[in-house]
Amino acid sequence: MSSALIYINPQAIHPVVDGVWHWTRLSAIPAPGEIVTMLCGVTAEAAFVPLQDRCTRGAPTQCPYCDVAYRRSLGWHIPARHPGLRPRAT
Repeated sequence: MSSALIYINPQAIHPVVDGVWHWTRLSAIPAPGEIVTMLCGVTAEAAFVPLQDRCTRGAPTQCPYCDVAYRRSLGWHIPARHPGLRPRAT
């Protein structure tokens, strides 16, 4: 039997942690349970669910701290009022 190859781009993966989607730099698809570190420093275990389940708990929002790190890595402008420039709430 032939294989059905499914190509996944690790650079297009945006993990969602507690309803917030993040940027991360992955060189390969993480195994379930593997720890993934986001650009903002948040860590979480990798888990996989079908895409149609993405918004079952509400639409995810973007992590402003990952956005700042991503923009800086590309040399992009960061507006002075960007929420990712504010200190994190503890």
